Amino acid sequence: MRHLLVIITLALAVPAAAEVVRYEIGEGSKIVFESKAPLDSFEGRTNAVRGWFEADLEALGDSITVVVTVDLASFDTGIGKRNQHMRDNHLETDRFPEARFVGGAVEAVRIVEGASVVNLRGELDLHGVVLPVVYEVALRTSGDGSVMVTAGFVVKLSDHDIERPRFLVMKLADEQKVTVELTARPVSVGE
Repeated sequence: MRHLLVIITLALAVPAAAEVVRYEIGEGSKIVFESKAPLDSFEGRTNAVRGWFEADLEALGDSITVVVTVDLASFDTGIGKRNQHMRDNHLETDRFPEARFVGGAVEAVRIVEGASVVNLRGELDLHGVVLPVVYEVALRTSGDGSVMVTAGFVVKLSDHDIERPRFLVMKLADEQKVTVELTARPVSVGE
């Protein structure tokens, strides 16, 4: 009887294996950038976002494997001529058709208004320049098992060798505010 008690006690002390789930990013996702100039500002938006992440949402402090890719030619600012100018002269989408974030190291986890908020370390590949970044990312699960991922950060055009657009005598700001809203659905479970 004493051995059985020891075995039960040991079994309760061993933590359960992590359940890593793969989530596909898809429909309902969008990325918006806000561009400012002294007399004007505009937004560009796209739904052409794809990718995935793998995580144990109950143990986010371990790590998250993430790959998010954005079709840069799909950004729409609401004005066709401005879209073409942005694609041809600044983003150079014929040479650099996509932006990509690859990440994984989690630096901090906290709960804010029901969402798990993490500082996620990774690399942003934009316009052929790959830079290390840390983004604050919020993950919120819904009743159907999907996860809404949100983030907001600034991208400096000069950091990625992107020429700042000029309209007449105005130049757009170097810093572009980016808002990310991703909808991800579970597709597989692993250990």
